[in-house]
Amino acid sequence: MFCTLVLAGCAEKPDSVLETAQAPLMLGDGSAVGGSADRIVSLQTRTMLAGLACGTHWGDPQAFARYAGFTVRNADVLRRSQREVAERMGGMAEFDRMHTRISNGESKRMLDMGGPNYCAEMRGPFYTAVALDPEGLTRQSLVAEASLQ
Repeated sequence: MFCTLVLAGCAEKPDSVLETAQAPLMLGDGSAVGGSADRIVSLQTRTMLAGLACGTHWGDPQAFARYAGFTVRNADVLRRSQREVAERMGGMAEFDRMHTRISNGESKRMLDMGGPNYCAEMRGPFYTAVALDPEGLTRQSLVAEASLQ
């Protein structure tokens, strides 16, 4: 764990299917800066939209239920990440505004790509993400952060 946090060069590469869902472009102004909490908030946002929009494309009527299970199983990590980002932004009201912007941005990305293309791109990241437990979610976001340094 120390290696992953401090020495980016010795960190293993993140799971490639999570890279799309954890891209920092989702957060704030789109800068490449963002920590573990930012990646978790971004992952949750993209996973939620994919679960809502893509179940029929994937032939999976339980897609959103899978997302819901992910949020219940990872509730502590998700809340902690949201609080961390909110504190950095100046409070929950700012976080909520930012979260609305990134949700709308992801929706626009889906519309620009077209539903079938978006869902094809998000299939792997979605199913990988919804299978994560709290330890795996934290580990993946830290590895992704370290690989960018």
